Amino acid sequence: MRISLAFDVHGTLVDASSVINLLKEYIGKQAGEVLETWKYKQREYAFRHRLMEEDVDFTVCSEQALEYACLYHKVDIKAEEKVAIMDYSKALPAYPEALTALKALKELGFRLFAFSNGPQDEVKTLLKQAGLASQFENIYSVQGTRTFKPDPEVYENFLRYNHTGHQFTWFISGNSFDIIGAKNVGLKVVWVQRSPDIVMDPWGIEPDMTVRILTDLIDFFKDKVR
Repeated sequence: MRISLAFDVHGTLVDASSVINLLKEYIGKQAGEVLETWKYKQREYAFRHRLMEEDVDFTVCSEQALEYACLYHKVDIKAEEKVAIMDYSKALPAYPEALTALKALKELGFRLFAFSNGPQDEVKTLLKQAGLASQFENIYSVQGTRTFKPDPEVYENFLRYNHTGHQFTWFISGNSFDIIGAKNVGLKVVWVQRSPDIVMDPWGIEPDMTVRILTDLIDFFKDKVR
């Protein structure tokens, strides 16, 4: 069986932090603080909605988190500027090496999948605009599952839907919560640690491999071609 490589999207294939430039334009020196709070609250709100068994998509969590970040930091920002920030977050640029890495891995014969917490249509549009969509056999979203990564159900649904076995699937992500979630269900995982300042959650769970950028995956997976 061919090996499947499942890629997280935000923070792995596309640069979610690039929105900082727009935030700086609207709110100046508080942009960095607002971005960090926004990112943290996105995940918290996703987990809280799940625990409350509310069927919302990740865009709603992101909108609510942005609103919270602006209130918390007491920034003066207009409604239309918030809309512009959310629109930008749906059209993020790919990391510079992403396309090169995906093309090389596809040419080596791997099955490539994108795997996201975001709504299906938005993720497809995002990857298409980033120039990456054509490299994937399927773009899989958790939409409709009433839950989000790192819920084990999400990873298991991905495997069933795409007919990939645990032993033949590697999961690649730049997010530690995602790495731990995938490892928890028995997947092999690669952590894309783009900065040495980013640390793995200290849960006693380690990735099978750590790389700095996506093109580092090429040499690593060359020896695993069947």
